[in-house]
Amino acid sequence: MHEYYFANYRLLTDDGIASRDPKKRLANFTVPKPYTHTFILRLGEEKDVDEKQEWALGCPLAYETERFTIHDTGNGWAFVDKSNRIHRVLLCDRTYGDLTAYVTGTPYYSERLGRYIKAALPFASTIRAACEAGMALRDGLPLHASLVEKDGFGVIFLGPSGMGKSTQAKLWEQYFGADFLIGDRPGLRKIDGKWIGFGMPWDGKDRIYRQVSAPVRALVWLEQAKENRISPMDPVQAMTVMLEQAMMPVWDDKAMDGASAMMGALAREVPMYHLRCLPDEAAARLTYDTICKEQTDE
Repeated sequence: MHEYYFANYRLLTDDGIASRDPKKRLANFTVPKPYTHTFILRLGEEKDVDEKQEWALGCPLAYETERFTIHDTGNGWAFVDKSNRIHRVLLCDRTYGDLTAYVTGTPYYSERLGRYIKAALPFASTIRAACEAGMALRDGLPLHASLVEKDGFGVIFLGPSGMGKSTQAKLWEQYFGADFLIGDRPGLRKIDGKWIGFGMPWDGKDRIYRQVSAPVRALVWLEQAKENRISPMDPVQAMTVMLEQAMMPVWDDKAMDGASAMMGALAREVPMYHLRCLPDEAAARLTYDTICKEQTDE
């Protein structure tokens, strides 16, 4: 088995996983780190994918997204890709600790690439969703957010898609020499009394896959505006915002309880600010000065 480490978890995979990971997400997560729980990911037999998909679709539907459906198999969960061209099924136990991915081996024509390709492992959808639900059962919380590190502390930018999370992170990178750790879906954990933000083996449009982390100093909720203005948010406001931006495993009551508890603690313990802003240097400096002043005052 191959060993990978993310957010103080360990991921074990068989030999077939690396060969089906064309973007090499996992290759950047090989440095051994302390871990509290282990996820096991296996590659199932390609010849079984159609049978597994038919069986999974016959189980009760628990949840549906634009990209896949989740079914309650009784003793576990089945994530089924919704594409008619690609058959991909992920089966996992009730705790999401043991996962098996079945992927069709038949090449299909990609309009975007203009050629036939084989289906890759669904890291960006089902595997990510299952691991994030497993994190919620194990003291972890993923967020739809960007994470930067500057002078030993991390800042998390939250907001709906298109609101400018990556833009603000890149402004910090450009003007302050900050380290852009992850563009979407950092993992958060409270370790030794501190909230830590982690890079993960999956990301959104920025394609950043790095085994990095930083203690979180502040969270910043973004809203586009005609002028730059920043104000603190109370824990109730922060909780409301995070409910919109966290990966909530709504199909699983136990995982939902874990995610909600973690989110409530994060809202109480880490300062959150509301940044109404333009995508410019002045917005980045306003945020930086505010957070640094708060740090100095403490």
